[in-house]
Amino acid sequence: MAPDGAPKSLSEITKDMGLNMSDVAAFSGLDESTIFRLWDNTEWLDRVSGRSLQSLMSSVPGIAEYSMAHAIRKRRDVLVADLSAEGLTVDLDTFESSTVAQQHLLNALEAALHIVRGEATQKVSSFIARFWGREQDRALESLYSVEPGHGLLTDPQPLFESSVELAPRLNRKTYSFHSILALNILTHQVSKVTGTMDAELGFEVPGRQAAFMMRGVVMGALISTGDFDLAERYRRQLEAMPVYAALEEWSFPTYSRDGRLSSDFTLPSSLPLRNTAREVLREITTYNDAYVYYLASTYIPLALKRDPTFGGKLTELILALELRCADCRDRRIRGTVNQLVRRLKGMA
Repeated sequence: MAPDGAPKSLSEITKDMGLNMSDVAAFSGLDESTIFRLWDNTEWLDRVSGRSLQSLMSSVPGIAEYSMAHAIRKRRDVLVADLSAEGLTVDLDTFESSTVAQQHLLNALEAALHIVRGEATQKVSSFIARFWGREQDRALESLYSVEPGHGLLTDPQPLFESSVELAPRLNRKTYSFHSILALNILTHQVSKVTGTMDAELGFEVPGRQAAFMMRGVVMGALISTGDFDLAERYRRQLEAMPVYAALEEWSFPTYSRDGRLSSDFTLPSSLPLRNTAREVLREITTYNDAYVYYLASTYIPLALKRDPTFGGKLTELILALELRCADCRDRRIRGTVNQLVRRLKGMA
């Protein structure tokens, strides 16, 4: 089997195993006439029925692996060609070496195609909204990344520009759950790379759409710039406007799949935050000091109201914060983190 999924006939796949047509028919339980029609055809996967393919996959080594590799290769080649026609070049070395599932990467490339084509439809909003989640987010992060060896595109600048142009057009409807998610996702990815969006960061407009979009911008900018003042400004805004606090509390558990996505942005009254805890612990060790300040001053206190056990990981949280605080030079951040640690020790 070609490891990259290049087209191979059924006879080529089974040749190295010494299996002939009769052997494959006997093992799979299929008629020999069926195997004969597929045997020397490099496009046999497009002709075989689903039930016959299942029989072949379960009885002949290499068929299942080839089928998946070929399907991924075929979709990849189509997307690479379509993106090239739009002026975007895919870095195939990055695609092959990425630790993100290739299916997620292909979905990200398809999202890029919709974005660069400026397709402001409800279907596209719905598609982009599906990237709300840790693994999907990793794929988009690779798509927008400018870091050599990590970015899926050799030059993502046209994607940035197209995202900024598309975002407001996705938000035409007064209320659409998917458009709100899609807008957040786009603004987050662009601001994570550039440090901001084209528009000035402002908190003047209340409401779920503005609030959730602003959260995406703020989180992206925090990760990119490490701006303490932005983290503090966001914290104060949450204290002043309940809609911001409600969306903040909703975001982590749904992103981490502790809670189900809900169009009314609500969570169950009792919700163990097991996956959320793991994600927060990861972020404490990964992101900059200003982001850790945001976690300690804003999100973690909200999370503790929902789940005082913090997914059963209070001890790990205390240790992670103490270790991170030891390397922090900003007195304001150290003070906030230490205050939270004292509170956590009283709860543990």
